[in-house]
Amino acid sequence: MSNSYILIKGGTVIPLVVSGGKPLHNCDILIENDRIKDIGQDLSLPTENNVSTINAKNCIITPGFVDGHHHMWQHLLRGITANWSLFGYACHLRSVYGSLYTPDDVYVATYAAALSLLNNGVTTVLDHCHVINSPAHADAAVKGLKDAGIRGTFCYGLYQNPKEPGDFASTATDTFDQAARVDDALRVREEHFLNNDANSSLLTFGIALNDPPTQSREKTIGELDIARKLKARLTTVHASVISHDGAPNPEVVQDLADAQLMGPDLVFSHGGWMTDGELAAVQSSGAGIVGTPDTELQMGMGYPVVWKAADMGCRACLGLDITSNQGNDFMAQMRLALQTQRARDCDHRTVHKDVRRKAVDVLRMATLGGAEVMDMDSLIGSIVPGKKADLVMFRCDDIDTVPVVDPTATVVFHASPKNIDTVIVDGKVLKQDGRLVGVDWESLHDEIICKSQRLRDQAGKVDMEKAESLFYSIFEKAMQK
Repeated sequence: MSNSYILIKGGTVIPLVVSGGKPLHNCDILIENDRIKDIGQDLSLPTENNVSTINAKNCIITPGFVDGHHHMWQHLLRGITANWSLFGYACHLRSVYGSLYTPDDVYVATYAAALSLLNNGVTTVLDHCHVINSPAHADAAVKGLKDAGIRGTFCYGLYQNPKEPGDFASTATDTFDQAARVDDALRVREEHFLNNDANSSLLTFGIALNDPPTQSREKTIGELDIARKLKARLTTVHASVISHDGAPNPEVVQDLADAQLMGPDLVFSHGGWMTDGELAAVQSSGAGIVGTPDTELQMGMGYPVVWKAADMGCRACLGLDITSNQGNDFMAQMRLALQTQRARDCDHRTVHKDVRRKAVDVLRMATLGGAEVMDMDSLIGSIVPGKKADLVMFRCDDIDTVPVVDPTATVVFHASPKNIDTVIVDGKVLKQDGRLVGVDWESLHDEIICKSQRLRDQAGKVDMEKAESLFYSIFEKAMQK
């Protein structure tokens, strides 16, 4: 089989190598099959027949964004949680809407969410999937990710949604219990992820643990043991999202550190209330932390901890979390994360000639930082010969981006999703000339609207006051734990 090539001509490349990497102007990128073969000026076209050329004049090229924490299934409920608290989200979305999803709902939501991420320049995602109400739900989520062509890790959620929406007692009569989930996770691992090596598989298998405040330390440790026996490539868990006194409190990281179970396969999302000791444990173990500024700031999870974590040498990145809240614009997440930290860093007693955090720092966190958290930094996250060809090309010749004085600042502060002209994953062009490739949007559009309306209609029949009453004591106990 002959090799295929893509030659990207004459763009401004932000390589994001370990040291940051200055932009390279009037630069070419040669892609051979799924890898970056060469970078430089005036690269020659290969002599093979299977060669395509992309004109990158007036364009900025970055590594693909890495979304380290996302609940893809919530895409059918865009914006529904925009004014909700953490309690409202946990009670209504997680324990009412989550119970209403059919396998086909999960497929359409996951597929559409992945396409939306690609449209926004996100080429790799960690899907924390906690809507697995049956084996068919799990299969549907995996299929949605694979059909979209996005790179990532599917993390099978051990969370058990109520069999009856909003009624937590109904889990007792659900035959798809924890033991059944473990058996099914093994089936999914063997059926869909026989090759669980990120070097050769676009999608890999992981596990998402239950929320630590809702269960005992022993159960959390037991679930991690299960994940490792199942050979999960990554194990992710929500960490330190609540504080009973507005101060850092030891939680799941401390529990795992005390049990000597920390490791580079662990990805902790949020973590706003982690202690310094827990951050030190994350750093020494090689585990990662994902900050999701939009939801953390809205829902009282504390200020994003990723900057402090990065300062301490931890692997740290950004995630989008829930499309039921905000959109998939990764540049918006970068700006929110950066500007929030700049505000916190400011000492009003001192004259500041400059800001401490730079645009390149947050762009790195969104690309190479995410690759490090997902243990893929040898494959993606920077534009280096030999790495996978996961690239985003911004066309910057419009009224919102001209002049491009600082290419990095343009991407972080001035570009928007409409400027994303081309997205390449694993050497395949998935967005070109500003449009997703090979997507029947008209049919998908109608399907999304129909399914979303049905879910909202069904949720409207649930006694939400009763659900809140039942959930309030559970949430209050978790806050005081």
